[in-house]
Amino acid sequence: MTTRLSTLALTSCLVSMLFAPGANASRFGMMHMSDAQERELATWVESLELYAAPTAYAPVTGSVSVLDHFHYTPELRDQTPTGTCWIWASTAIMSMYFDKQFSGNPVLQDGLSVQFLASNAWMVGSNLNAGGHFGMTKAFYDMIGYAIPYSNIGAAWDTTFSVGEVRPSLIASGTSWSASGNTAFPIAGIDISKVDTWDISQADAIRNLKSVLDAGYPVGLLYFLPTTADWDIFDAFWANEPATSIINMDYAKDHTWDKGGCGHWTVLVGYNDTDSDPAKHYWTMLNTHGTVDGTRPDVTFRMAMNIDYSAQFTGNPDPIPYLYSWFVMDTTFAPKNSPLPAKGLESVALTVDNSLSSAMSSAVVSGVGFSAVPAAIVLGKLTLNLLEIPVNADTGSWGQTSSEFRFVSKSGADPYVTLSINRLTRKWSASVRGTTLARKINSSDGLVAKFEYAVAPGGDFTLLSQSAAVADQVKTKASAAVKGP
Repeated sequence: MTTRLSTLALTSCLVSMLFAPGANASRFGMMHMSDAQERELATWVESLELYAAPTAYAPVTGSVSVLDHFHYTPELRDQTPTGTCWIWASTAIMSMYFDKQFSGNPVLQDGLSVQFLASNAWMVGSNLNAGGHFGMTKAFYDMIGYAIPYSNIGAAWDTTFSVGEVRPSLIASGTSWSASGNTAFPIAGIDISKVDTWDISQADAIRNLKSVLDAGYPVGLLYFLPTTADWDIFDAFWANEPATSIINMDYAKDHTWDKGGCGHWTVLVGYNDTDSDPAKHYWTMLNTHGTVDGTRPDVTFRMAMNIDYSAQFTGNPDPIPYLYSWFVMDTTFAPKNSPLPAKGLESVALTVDNSLSSAMSSAVVSGVGFSAVPAAIVLGKLTLNLLEIPVNADTGSWGQTSSEFRFVSKSGADPYVTLSINRLTRKWSASVRGTTLARKINSSDGLVAKFEYAVAPGGDFTLLSQSAAVADQVKTKASAAVKGP
């Protein structure tokens, strides 16, 4: 997809961040990531192109808001007690892009479903507590290929769960552009870039951010406050200050990271720099901490515009040391009445073995498409959800014809795998059976199928493709295979 906004190459190298797992400096929901997730986040940021305002763009003084592209009920925007701010922020941005692309027809009351991704966050290596980033949102929708509205069955935010307990099987994924009932909106593509704000002048950073808003689009902000005391200041501001107050989070600059340090995603939806006093120039930020009994009636806060965009903190081993990171999430939906894209799995069959107390005893997936045709395969890894199955000379044998690679497990192997990779149709399929499936595959979770391969012993693995089906597309019946999507 061609991005709507011009980009430059990102050249600066970003390193690992540290969120203190288990720490909760804020009384509101925040992200708590594992070491592996921290490293993955840093790698993702490093991979992004850098966005800068077009050369011809000239910012002007004024007041701008893109919040009219988001039709939401303020009281519902409350992530507490979860670490799902990244899902709330990215879904709000996608909802605004949808509204702008289709000129408010249809109007999505409360936008696209946050719960859809929250219930399936395991598909992209996250959960309700761990936190994440916009790259995970993109990865989910790249696999699934469509978004659903808040109004679908089970798609509203589930406020009744205990943390970690969600019921994805209750979510209706929908039919493409359905005239009534549950609906799905095919996605043509999502492009993410990082706005150029680090180590440049304040004026240029503001110019780059304003250019996105002036084009009618929101911007994601990931910010870090490095200490418990820093979060106490923000929490007091959010809970007690009037909505007209302005916060400058540069107060956390040069502070040393402690166990209370963590990050939070919000959405930049507007600005106002009309006041003669520069200290009263502000960005409007859409948050996910509720209305605080009416103190924040539209769940927004005002953040100072004239801040130090290169402000850093210290003391965190191998961190991205900047307080503020800004992102464009350019989302394009397929035209109205487009069918669901040819993504995901053509068929899914899960078999229940009644002799094993309803344990899952076999899984079949087919139609997993790929684009880059492998020249050779000597070993591989088949992954179904969290079950990783080596497919190599130790576990079975590979065969090859002019059009196909084929793997068959050794006799008596558990799990027993047959795998075919058709180089002409550019699709692969797999059948896996064995009692070990009961430990990793559950029909109420949906299914993610992934295959990685190497062309030489000891070589690096290459991802051939990864596809997924959400829970309501995967049905099971005792001793019977039922087609999925």
